[in-house]
Amino acid sequence: TQFKSENGIYIMYPFIISSEPGFATTIELSSDAINPPPGRPYPEGVNSSENIVLSPYIRNCDKGERLQDDGTCTVCSRGTTRLGLNSRDKCLTCPDTIYCDGKDAVGVTNGTWRFDSWSNKALTCLNTDACLGSILGDRNKSNLYCKELYNETFCYTGWRSERFRGNYCSQCASGYAPSGSTNCVACSGNPWYYILIVLICIGATGFIVFTVRNALNKKAPKKGEGIDSKKISIMIKIFTNYIQLVSIVSSFSFQWPDQVDSLFATSNTVSQSTTQAFSIDCVFQSTINNKFDIRPFFLKLIFISIAPMIIGLISVVVWFIIFRVKYKANWLADKQLLKSNIITSLVIILFMLHTTILQTNFFSFRCKNIGDTERIHWYLEKDLEIACWESQHWQYLFFVAIPSLLVWGFGTPLFALFIIRANKTNLDDPGFKGKLGFLYDGFKKDVYFWEFVILYRKIAMVFISVFLSTIGITFQALAIILVAFIGYLLQLHYNPYEDATLNKLEKSSLVNATLTLYCGLYFTSGSLPAVLNYLLIVIIFIVNVNFMVLWLRELLREVFQVVRDFLDKRKKANQVVPIKDEEDAELKEEPRSPRAEALKPPGDDRY
Repeated sequence: TQFKSENGIYIMYPFIISSEPGFATTIELSSDAINPPPGRPYPEGVNSSENIVLSPYIRNCDKGERLQDDGTCTVCSRGTTRLGLNSRDKCLTCPDTIYCDGKDAVGVTNGTWRFDSWSNKALTCLNTDACLGSILGDRNKSNLYCKELYNETFCYTGWRSERFRGNYCSQCASGYAPSGSTNCVACSGNPWYYILIVLICIGATGFIVFTVRNALNKKAPKKGEGIDSKKISIMIKIFTNYIQLVSIVSSFSFQWPDQVDSLFATSNTVSQSTTQAFSIDCVFQSTINNKFDIRPFFLKLIFISIAPMIIGLISVVVWFIIFRVKYKANWLADKQLLKSNIITSLVIILFMLHTTILQTNFFSFRCKNIGDTERIHWYLEKDLEIACWESQHWQYLFFVAIPSLLVWGFGTPLFALFIIRANKTNLDDPGFKGKLGFLYDGFKKDVYFWEFVILYRKIAMVFISVFLSTIGITFQALAIILVAFIGYLLQLHYNPYEDATLNKLEKSSLVNATLTLYCGLYFTSGSLPAVLNYLLIVIIFIVNVNFMVLWLRELLREVFQVVRDFLDKRKKANQVVPIKDEEDAELKEEPRSPRAEALKPPGDDRY
């Protein structure tokens, strides 16, 4: 195309660029007639160029607009929207959870949240009270947070209350700490938070001390003198396994009713007491988080991974102190006993931490799409501010999570199993039993390894609960039901415990887990008839409360037996044996010590 200049001025008319939205091109204008007169330079401030390049850009049809057949963009009316770029699809009616005020003024309703202004999906917040919807209303804006603003009173992603921040409104704001799974409490002026942490630490420590003392009690019962004191320790171990199993079951993304969630919350408080002992977020905020850029989940991951070493070191120091106080100058006289007590304590501590270590490290791989089907955004499920499969995430996986799983999750139990297998003919040896007896006490001789069957069954369940979640909740639940059912069949076939009561308790825990998961499958279908919903809730309550009652009844029976045996021994010790005759008196007379003979008065035979 050519244009003619008049008096040095080019007039390009008409000059129209017609294209589809989103089109970009380059237009170059050139001329060979732009030359100054001979001997006369250009005036100051005037530049010369033979080529002029123009780069026109035709904008896309934006949010809330629809591309029409004639290539123009039309605005969606109120109550409808279109979030895709240059989409020829018609404007869609907004669902109940999406608020549409016309064009791109698209937000969310109370209790919901969306990833950004382009997301076509509103997600229900973990804590619905934390998500206030897109319209500010009469609220004080200074106390609220918005990820992406439309204007001063409208938030694309929804306003968060002052206590919450981040994706899904799942993170606590600065100055607040998690309390439970979805709530945040203030750090300042809230002594109950610190009191709760202290009580959890005291309770966890007391539980460990009680279990260790029972495991170290090497007295065997005499015939007709009550029960084996180790039985209580084994019952505590079964109860710990059950609570950990409930924690695994509750981690499934079933649409559990509130009543069932409350039941699981109680069990999880006990199961995750070790994790909560490290959840001192207020302390972390004032120390580590303010100095280092590290997410709370990564911090907890590090603490949980090194917890066995920390607690193990503490137990070593405690045992050294106990022996030093008890035996004074001769505290190292029985090094074998000291070593045995330390190893037993380490075995018990690692046993109690094992499921927590597994879950925490496995959860560092579990990611969730918090975007929509068109724009997928993978974030860590336990900390929705951590983007998955990016450099920081990979660093913690390679240098913390994977080594922790290899050492504590799989390696240490396998190493202990090899040691016990190599010494299977010496399982009753007092020295060996004092160290690793906690892992096989109470089992029949031919199934001394059964504790590791239980251990790797839990590993399989945790693995399924974390890594099969992307395949589908139904497949995931069926897989874990299969693991529990196989465990029940093995338990039924071998009856590994020497005591029939312990076998009964173990069977009950497996049946309860299987029935709870089976009932949970019904809740994935969405809305259920009210009668069926209540029936399932009742079944879940009955099977879980049944185990608790059965376990508590057997525990109290054993405890009362121990108390009766203790009182009987005290009673026998205080009894006065009557002397029948002089001959019996002479037999009963204790030999005099040389010092007593020397102090005897002359002629007095009473001494």
